[in-house]
Amino acid sequence: MSSKKSAPAQSRDAARNLAATMRAEQAAREKRVKIITISAFGVAVAALVAAIIWAVIASRPVELPEPAPLATPSVVNADGGISVGKDGAAGTVNEGAPVMDLYLDFMCVWCGVFEETNGALVKQWREAGDVTVVYHPVAILDHLSQGTAFSTRSATAAFWIAEKAPAQFDAFIAAMFAAQPDEKTKGLTDREIADIAKSAGVPAEVADGIAAQDAYKAHAAWVAAQTGTVGKNEKLWTDFPDGRRGFSTPTIVIGGEKFEGNWQTPGALRAAVDAAATNG
Repeated sequence: MSSKKSAPAQSRDAARNLAATMRAEQAAREKRVKIITISAFGVAVAALVAAIIWAVIASRPVELPEPAPLATPSVVNADGGISVGKDGAAGTVNEGAPVMDLYLDFMCVWCGVFEETNGALVKQWREAGDVTVVYHPVAILDHLSQGTAFSTRSATAAFWIAEKAPAQFDAFIAAMFAAQPDEKTKGLTDREIADIAKSAGVPAEVADGIAAQDAYKAHAAWVAAQTGTVGKNEKLWTDFPDGRRGFSTPTIVIGGEKFEGNWQTPGALRAAVDAAATNG
């Protein structure tokens, strides 16, 4: 019998070989696709996990130390404010001049607008001896800084500088508003606040106390207490458009009377200062 295969048999063998080759190639393709898919999925999962971890870290509130027991800063007046006279130093006054009390929160956008609109004028009047400015840093907007307590931390920095670097206090206030963060952000870090203080001429050893959270520890209890006291003082309350009444910033008091005019109107604040000087 001949060992040669018939043509049909040869055709079947060729078909089988071709099918086997095709199956092998298909299996190889599927394996490559599977490897690529698994790799891509792994990268995507890793990226997602990294994003989640970053988001958790980014949204985590800053670590804040335990505040020291409540203590009144040595530089404040009877109403808890920091007075500033001609030379811009904390704790000074312009004798015989009417007093302008400014209640502010460093996160408050309208406080920033007030500083931009009237800061230079108020400084001019103060340096001329026409008014004593009394700053009241409060913390009513901590809830707008994503858990970092920016309002409290920045207010404690102001009291810290008023006590330890009084000559640079007024410059620090202006520098803080020049670098004011947006509401609903994390605000500035303690290191950034310290750098702003240095830019205003505050000695490094004082500014570094802000970065080290010494300012927070020293004055956080005071800021909280003063914010509560101010918020309960109905003489400082504002009538809101929706019919509610309450404390807000900026609040301006001139000669003991809450300023109810529009401080964005040119001449309105000066008229109130002049009236207070006449009545005083």
